[in-house]
Amino acid sequence: MHELIGDNAPSASIRHGGQVHMETRADFHTHPRSLALANMQLDSWRPRHHICTAGALLAVCLDLKSAKYSTAQNAYHAIMEAWTDPTTISTVGQMHSVISDNLVSQFEQLPGKIIYKPLIDCDVLRLQRNSLHFRNVAKDQRILFHYNGHGMPPPTNDGCFWAFKPQTRSGYVASDVVPVTAETLLSWLGSPSLYIWDCAHAMNIVHAFERHNTSREKEIARIRSIALVAQIGTLSDNYTSEQMDVACAQVAQLMTRTANSEHQNIVHANMELIKLALLPPQPCNDIHFAATQSETLPTNPELPADLFTACMTTPVKAAVRFWINRNPHATKVTLEMCDQIPGTLKDRSTPLGELCWILTAITDTIAWCTLPRSLFHKLFREDATVASLFRNFILANRILRHYNMRPQSRPAIPASHTHPLWESLDYEIDMCLKQLPRLLKEQHKRRQHEDKIKRSEEERRIRANKRKQRQSKSKSTDIEDLLDGINMLKFNGPQKIPLEIASSFNPWSSRNNRHRTNNFDSDESSSESSSDSDGAGDMRHSQYTGLVTGYVPSSFFVNQLRAFEIWLQQAAASMTLFEADQSATKLPASTSTCVPSFLEPPEQLPIMLQLILSQTHRLSVLVLLYRFVNLGPWAANMTLLVGFFTYLTKLLSSSTVEIQELSILIWARLIAIDPSLSDDLLKEDGAQCLIAYLAKASQARDLHSSEKTRMSDSIVSAYLALLSNNSDMRATVLNVERQVYALLLQAASDASPMVRREVACVIGSSVFASYMPQAIEAVARVIGKDLREHRRISLQMDSDMAIEITQEMMVRLYKILLKLSTDGHPDVALIARETCDVLQFGSSNTG
Repeated sequence: MHELIGDNAPSASIRHGGQVHMETRADFHTHPRSLALANMQLDSWRPRHHICTAGALLAVCLDLKSAKYSTAQNAYHAIMEAWTDPTTISTVGQMHSVISDNLVSQFEQLPGKIIYKPLIDCDVLRLQRNSLHFRNVAKDQRILFHYNGHGMPPPTNDGCFWAFKPQTRSGYVASDVVPVTAETLLSWLGSPSLYIWDCAHAMNIVHAFERHNTSREKEIARIRSIALVAQIGTLSDNYTSEQMDVACAQVAQLMTRTANSEHQNIVHANMELIKLALLPPQPCNDIHFAATQSETLPTNPELPADLFTACMTTPVKAAVRFWINRNPHATKVTLEMCDQIPGTLKDRSTPLGELCWILTAITDTIAWCTLPRSLFHKLFREDATVASLFRNFILANRILRHYNMRPQSRPAIPASHTHPLWESLDYEIDMCLKQLPRLLKEQHKRRQHEDKIKRSEEERRIRANKRKQRQSKSKSTDIEDLLDGINMLKFNGPQKIPLEIASSFNPWSSRNNRHRTNNFDSDESSSESSSDSDGAGDMRHSQYTGLVTGYVPSSFFVNQLRAFEIWLQQAAASMTLFEADQSATKLPASTSTCVPSFLEPPEQLPIMLQLILSQTHRLSVLVLLYRFVNLGPWAANMTLLVGFFTYLTKLLSSSTVEIQELSILIWARLIAIDPSLSDDLLKEDGAQCLIAYLAKASQARDLHSSEKTRMSDSIVSAYLALLSNNSDMRATVLNVERQVYALLLQAASDASPMVRREVACVIGSSVFASYMPQAIEAVARVIGKDLREHRRISLQMDSDMAIEITQEMMVRLYKILLKLSTDGHPDVALIARETCDVLQFGSSNTG
């Protein structure tokens, strides 16, 4: 561990700007006499609503029988749907099949286990039936609804979109299509839902949803006010259905009487709204993506007609084609060649997978830099499907604005089509496409070589079969000759057997030797052929490996690692100057979770989150991340907000020692500002990892001062991990607590004053503060005072509120504290002496 982050460390070490700086400034984990940082107001980084996307309806109304898809009229229109040219397909049934299969395969690239149902040229009844069925199956989970209305009239000004009448799917006229209102669709799909509107004037539909939600909220507020008059307050979620029905009936009766008294038309009460009004307010979780605001769709024949859908589902392909359309003379790559980029989207070692990885990192970083932290966490960290769609929407915003379209979303996010990181994406696409002709040529050679190997193996198999047939035929001839010789001896008596017959069954004859030799040669030839085959296989493998490694990987992530390290160096220097000014003016150390005004937040944190998935860069990322969280509570808060928590939890059980230790040290920083992490630490056996690291560090007496600092961090974090009120973990907490106390006794005699200071702080302001009655009794035993029995009983704490600790352990801890009160280091002695005075004063009063 010391070799990784010591003086002889590589470029990504914590020595420069992190290690020395950390030792000279105050530790932000604990104030010497309080745990004030543990009560800081942190930004909410945990998912509030565990909602996932369960199903998706893909409603595509193209009117494939219309004249638009005839070969005579498609030269001046964008005709491609789901990356398929419908004019190349003969029948309408085949068009439906191909487009639905391609569309489903596009949406299946989104993360999550989602059930997809394509509805090509569907009618209203089919749409209603499938919507109600999906809501019954999904229950409280999210439903994705995709609408492609390229074969329909534009949505109306009041937000109605169009669908076919039942049994009419031919070229439409005014009587063949019917409008579907936003209120109607919402009554079918329910909430929460996610909508993708790929049609002209798509925001008209979204505005209709917003108007409906506004009127609905007003009605709910009115019902809630009527319920208050009836003295029916807000009910909780755990009310039974019978209680809810009774309350709803009372409110409905009161609404009827109110309408009669005010001479209003009596309207049948909406029981669903009444239930919503009686329950606690719930935020609207519906999400909308609209291709256009008030514009029409592009008609450029070089573009797909469903350009918005292509960007939302196949971002890499859309980004590459967009780059080629803007740079037609910059490369020799055609549009057909860009569909043949080697690799898969999930394999980051291939060109296609690396491009997808870079695009994900760039769009995630753009969102991190442009969105408020709370909105970023809601949209990009709670549901993987929603996060992927919003990242793809950021790309769609850039591409569609180039063609004078303004896509919109709800919740709205700022326009980011001019962000500087798009230049990095263009550069990476350019570098990849420059290699594409050579990669495709080598791939063609590899396929030819593999075909040649297959043909040679087939020919070898045919020759072997023919050889076996000849051998079986020659054996049958030998048997016939032998039988003839036996018959001659039987009927003619002993005679001289002709030489040619005798040689047929003589084991040493040349003829039999010939067959034996053939068999042996056959074995040798088979072994030689197998060796040749193995050699060919080795050659094939070597050539295949050479062809794959012929791709030069991108340097994007390496450059981002270097940029983050430079930012850390500058931030550490700025923090040193700032803390020097604070110490000169005798101001208290800042415990704010906001980024200091003299620092620009690092843009590379989301990219580091992507890099931690790579085994190649994981260690470097953890080293830099540890340097980052050392900057202060605000840095640890940003680490949680960007989403490192899940991955750091898994890395606690890593088999690599360096990665596990770095994860422990980062956890030590995070748990200091958010004690709620103690439950997660105990669930994942992380506390045992902390104790094992602390025991290892306390036994080593010749550690570097930075190791002593990290050891003191672990002491504090190990104790904070015990501050869990979860009664289900009582046995686990008690076991961990005993181990921590034993290690505290061992660490109290450490040579480093930093470690001794942390031991005094934990024993004084943490252990004894949590178990004050036991601590006072332990002090009384040390100073020779006996407490009365009834006083001792009254001072015992409730076992449900605290964890019991033995008096022997308390006595030993207090003796250690007395020893530290006379420590030669003033900080250590001051902390221990103040705690001893408080305990002795309490003991004298209780005596």
